Amino acid sequence: MFSSIRSVLMFLLAGGVTWSCSGERVTTPQGTEADLSVRGPLSKPAVRRDLTKAVVVVTVRQDASPVGGATVEFSRSVSGRAADYAWSATTDEHGEARVEIDGDDVSGYYQARAMQDGNMLGSWSSVPINGGYASRVDLPVGGKARVTGSSILIPIGVVLPLNTPGGQAIKNGFELALEEVNGSSQLGEASLKFIFEDSRSTVEGAVEAFNKLIHQDRVPVILGPTISTEAKEAFPIAQQNQVVALSSTSSAAGLSAIGDFIFRVGLSVNVLVPGSVRQTQEKLGYQRVAMMVDQKDVFSRSSDEALRRALVENGVEILARETFETGDTTFAEQLNRIKALRPDAVFISALSRERVEILVQGRQLGIPSDIPFLVIGMAMDEVQAAGDAAEGAITFTTWNSTASTPGNQAFVENYRAKYGIVPNRWAAQSYAAFHILAEAIANARSTDASAIRDAMADIVLDTVLGRFSFDANGDAVYDPIVLVVRGGKLEVFE
Repeated sequence: MFSSIRSVLMFLLAGGVTWSCSGERVTTPQGTEADLSVRGPLSKPAVRRDLTKAVVVVTVRQDASPVGGATVEFSRSVSGRAADYAWSATTDEHGEARVEIDGDDVSGYYQARAMQDGNMLGSWSSVPINGGYASRVDLPVGGKARVTGSSILIPIGVVLPLNTPGGQAIKNGFELALEEVNGSSQLGEASLKFIFEDSRSTVEGAVEAFNKLIHQDRVPVILGPTISTEAKEAFPIAQQNQVVALSSTSSAAGLSAIGDFIFRVGLSVNVLVPGSVRQTQEKLGYQRVAMMVDQKDVFSRSSDEALRRALVENGVEILARETFETGDTTFAEQLNRIKALRPDAVFISALSRERVEILVQGRQLGIPSDIPFLVIGMAMDEVQAAGDAAEGAITFTTWNSTASTPGNQAFVENYRAKYGIVPNRWAAQSYAAFHILAEAIANARSTDASAIRDAMADIVLDTVLGRFSFDANGDAVYDPIVLVVRGGKLEVFE
């Protein structure tokens, strides 16, 4: 896309002309700078190019055959200084390896070498590397290194809890989508690169990560954070610095309204809950219910508020509202009080670990199976963790692995092939979020955050979640779904 409009853009930029889109949330239209998307050969300067990072995709061949399992190392070539092979990677079965180089200014000439089983396969000198670009380099054993192509490298920040199952699922979804986008012609001469920061599952960690990515790495977009409690504090930092923040999973009401640079792919609870309550109440006929809510977590409080409003609007009596806090492990007192009331249903507003425990302990304490638990956003891994206690549980959610939405079955198959497991909701939302971002960058024809923001506001796209767009606040618009656990599987509630 970029290459097809290059000559027009170069003319406009040379003449000082700028453009802007008409996204609903734009308060002060801003023109884009001459930036990465319209740059020419590597030797030409690029405005806002990140000179501190480069990617080299190397292919090692011997007699035209790929060499797998070789360690490829790169060292900066500096006159009078011994080689220091500080960057390395291992080739795959196709003889390819991806080497990421960083430093104060990575542009220059490099030495490379390839080792296998302790033996030197070959060495190469005068390999040109340019900051802000991804370059493809052939390293033929016994021949000269050859640069076969390059693309502009656009850094995208990612903030998530790296060492948690949920964080890994989100990371997997992002990385699968990244491979697809970078392997296509969607962005023309550009490639996207992730800079991961660990939120450590804390507000403080998310805030630190946002500040680093904005002020040190100078990213135009941050994917994250994952939960609403973190997003409530991190989003204002992105808004203040005019950097796009796109959370694939947070869903408390009102957070996208923090500013026009804030977007979310998970359905806000005030969109997800009302129709789901109406659908389940009509089917199950519950009239008297109990509620459990994590009073510390932002998402849980928001979903609880949306549930209470929807239940009252549908004429449902709330017998009890029991509270607890994130990190609690025992819920016997609350559940025994609920059991004594014999409600028609129990609604749970909590994060993953706590809601699994509530399901398990509720059934262990004798809440009968004819009293269903209703949970917002329960995923298949939670169903598996709860075991038999999850049977009959109902969830208001955004995605189903068996759905016929565009590209969904291919996504499930590709995810399973790559990671060996079926994706969960967070992986699917993150996969969709990255494709939405890539479409916005392509439509913006720019890496300027304001241009990406404008293009995001105008997105209408078929995704694995369904037909997708953003509302005036930056919240996702697509159809929610209701699922029920039957035989240990999540099925469409009918």
